Amino acid sequence: MSRVDGPQRWLAALVAALEAGQDSAGAADRGRRVRGELDRLGDRVPFRVVYEWHALLLAPGPDDVDGPQQIVAGLCRRAAAGERVGAAEWSEALRPVLGELYRAAYPYADAHAVAYANAHAYATANGYSADETVEYAQFYADLSTGANAEACANANAIANANAIGAALALADERAYLETYPDALVRARVLAAANRADLAAGRAEQGRLVDGLAEILGRVTV
Repeated sequence: MSRVDGPQRWLAALVAALEAGQDSAGAADRGRRVRGELDRLGDRVPFRVVYEWHALLLAPGPDDVDGPQQIVAGLCRRAAAGERVGAAEWSEALRPVLGELYRAAYPYADAHAVAYANAHAYATANGYSADETVEYAQFYADLSTGANAEACANANAIANANAIGAALALADERAYLETYPDALVRARVLAAANRADLAAGRAEQGRLVDGLAEILGRVTV
C-alpha cells in the first residue's frame, strides 16, 4: 500500500473502497495508476484534493443544469480555489444531494421482497383468501419499503451532510476521515448498480478511480 498511513488515512480508505471487487486487468491498471500517484506525492497531498474529489463523487448528471449537484460542484470549485466556505453552507448544499444518493443506494428490491414474503406468510397464516393475501402483501411491501427507504435516506443525509460539511469547512483531514469517505464511495457505486445493473456499478467504480488518479496527477510537489 502507498504512503497513506499518517494523517491522510482517508486516502487509504478511498483506495480500498475503489479497488473492492475490481478484478479485471483494466481495474488493476487503474489501481496501479492511483497508487503510483500516491507514491509520487508521499504525504504531500493538499486538502484541496478532497474538494476536487467531492466535485467528482457528487458530480451532476448531464441533465442537471441548475439542481443541487451544481450547487455542491460550485462550492467545491470555490473551496479548491482557496475560498473559505462555512459549515452551514456546505451542509445545506450537501443534504439534498446526499439524500438523493442514499435513496438510490437503498437495496429497495431486496427489502421489498423480504417485506412481501413476510406479509404473505402473515396473511396466509391468518386465513386471508388467495387474492386478499396477494393484495395485502403487495400493499404492505410497498408501504413499508418506501417508508424505510425514505427514513434511511433522510437520516443518513442529515448526519453525513453535517459531518462532511464541518470537515470541509475546516479543511480537517482527521474530521474528514471520521466521516467514513469509503462508505460514500460504496453508496455511489450501489446507487449506480441499483439504477441499472452490476456492470453499471463497476463502471462507476472505474470512473471514480480514473477521476481520483487525474486529481492526484494535477498536484505538483
